[in-house]
Amino acid sequence: MSSETSTSDGFQVSHFFVLLSLLTATVAVVMARPSAPEHLILISLTIGAAGYAGLCFYRVLAPLVAPHADFDRQPLSERSRIELEREKALTLRSIKELEFDRAMAKVSPQDFDEMSGRLRARAINIMKQLDAGSTAYRALIEKELAARIGGSSPTDPKVARAAARPAGECVCGTVNDVDARFCKLCGLKLTKRTK
Repeated sequence: MSSETSTSDGFQVSHFFVLLSLLTATVAVVMARPSAPEHLILISLTIGAAGYAGLCFYRVLAPLVAPHADFDRQPLSERSRIELEREKALTLRSIKELEFDRAMAKVSPQDFDEMSGRLRARAINIMKQLDAGSTAYRALIEKELAARIGGSSPTDPKVARAAARPAGECVCGTVNDVDARFCKLCGLKLTKRTK
């Protein structure tokens, strides 16, 4: 996952730092007194290193200011998702063990509050990361589904099966109550069929 936040589709923050470094190095070389070429090269390299340090500093601070921005941009890879799921399971297990230790009077109330707060904040952060990654997948799936449905003919067997669904059945295949407004499994809004 890239940690750069793009300001538009083509222009990224790293481009800004490169351009700023080049512009500053050019101004410094022009403004320098007549000196040896090695001095001018050293000035340019120093300003380039300062621009790189600025980019690194931005990359460190950007997730602290807007931690959700990076996850909204692209879906999680399968490896990242598995790692986050494992970390979530371990964190939730740690919370259960901590609550058991509190019930057995092995942990003081102050320590329990401190450790429980940190573990719960960590679990919430992991769940937000997982949810943000899944919304990107949902957008991709909905886009592909709209393209497939839009290009299908009325005689397509998939479309005919979808039209022949009984009332209360969701597109995910879950059979809901007839008067249900939302699917009890996936939460999508059910369409009312008029007879």
